[in-house]
Amino acid sequence: MSDNESQAASQAFVQHLEDSGFFTQIKDLEGNLTKIAEELQTFGQASQARMEESENLAAHILAIESILAVLIRNAGVSMDDIKAEVKDRTAAISGVEEGSPSVHAIAEDIVKRGQS
Repeated sequence: MSDNESQAASQAFVQHLEDSGFFTQIKDLEGNLTKIAEELQTFGQASQARMEESENLAAHILAIESILAVLIRNAGVSMDDIKAEVKDRTAAISGVEEGSPSVHAIAEDIVKRGQS
């Protein structure tokens, strides 16, 4: 195949791709991928913000637990009183007659820290 034939074949192939809308499809695909990348970046930024808010909330909870432990230590609160309070507050919403096991565990941990 001569250079002229090769060039003509290449031009014909490019023309066929153009006529079939291939280049338009590629351009549309590129635009869609750009939009997806922008949405993923926005999603990532929102996720990062939620993570920072969660860390901040966790820090506040730990601070409150620390304060409670000191108050419990100084007030002499009994574990039986804590268990009764947890049962009263969480039995209905947890569906467990004795109250939420998770809340019991956390409350017991705070009381133990206050008693040590």
